[in-house]
Amino acid sequence: MQFMQDNAVYIFIALLLGWMLWQRVIWPKISGVKSLNAADYMQLRNREHTLVDVRQLGEWQSGHASTAVHIPLGEVAERMHEVAKDKVVIVICASGTRSSMAATAFANAGYSEVYNFSGGMGAWRSAGLPVR
Repeated sequence: MQFMQDNAVYIFIALLLGWMLWQRVIWPKISGVKSLNAADYMQLRNREHTLVDVRQLGEWQSGHASTAVHIPLGEVAERMHEVAKDKVVIVICASGTRSSMAATAFANAGYSEVYNFSGGMGAWRSAGLPVR
């Protein structure tokens, strides 16, 4: 017990890092979500797909991928039906955390080919992909 008291901060940090690793890397791989970077997107973009932006409205309004559909993360479960199951689904957010959670939800709901866009809108913009 003394060890835990003496190292509470380090234990908390380790748990937090473990949780983040689980959310961003381990669980998406288990659920069938694949990671997609800008270079991979350039090869995939000619296939029929739906790009889903899960950021909040203010983030969306400050600039979004020109072909994206806006479904904030908190609305994914109730609006998932708006996304066709027979197309590739690519999910994007600001950094990759929220999109990872949303992509996992799509995969768990039976969408067969789901990608999480790595690096989020920052990577999208850096790659020179179209923003509206």
